[in-house]
Amino acid sequence: MLRLDERLRAILELAPPCRCFADIGCDHGRLGAQMLLSQRAQRVWFTDISAPSIAKARRLIGQLGLSDRAVFRVGDGARALGEAPEAAAIAGMGAATIADILRAGADRLGGARLILQPNLDESELREFLQRAGYAIQRERVVRAAGRWYVLLLVCRGEMRLSEAERIAGTASMREDAQAYEGYARFRIRVAKKALDGARNGRDGREETLARALAIWEEAIR
Repeated sequence: MLRLDERLRAILELAPPCRCFADIGCDHGRLGAQMLLSQRAQRVWFTDISAPSIAKARRLIGQLGLSDRAVFRVGDGARALGEAPEAAAIAGMGAATIADILRAGADRLGGARLILQPNLDESELREFLQRAGYAIQRERVVRAAGRWYVLLLVCRGEMRLSEAERIAGTASMREDAQAYEGYARFRIRVAKKALDGARNGRDGREETLARALAIWEEAIR
């Protein structure tokens, strides 16, 4: 078994067992490798826009003796896939990049269940998912190497998020109350700092930032 940090371990736990899994933006390939080792996937597509990253993933999979169950492709997002996976992870990117991958690769992803992990702007990603015909099945928040990460398990479907859900997450995100409170307090500190900066700069964002701060403060009451 590979050693995974809290972020990758949480993604692995959200991933459903499947015949074909896609690790999109795979980097070192550790997530896809663990999907194979744990028998959660029979086959994994490793894709990345970086050829050196694919080389690292190919080397790892070869060392583990799993090459016969892996496919490697250098390419842009889901468009590098040669078949529709049953599940896929798109992690470690900004919300806008994840949204672009979902838009451009919709035909390749089909009805796959998706584990998404934006590095920032998760509220914008939730809004995109709602507009694009995805429904959030579960959310988690984890802390790894001193940073907070939000993970979303989504599938095709309809949802109608409230303003509070779009900004502070759906109810499932609160299942780990201690982690959620820690994350919410972090977001409150960030929001206060941004609001102070907006007031000093008079850039017109005061009302939006104040509203987000109020939602986060309400979330932990």
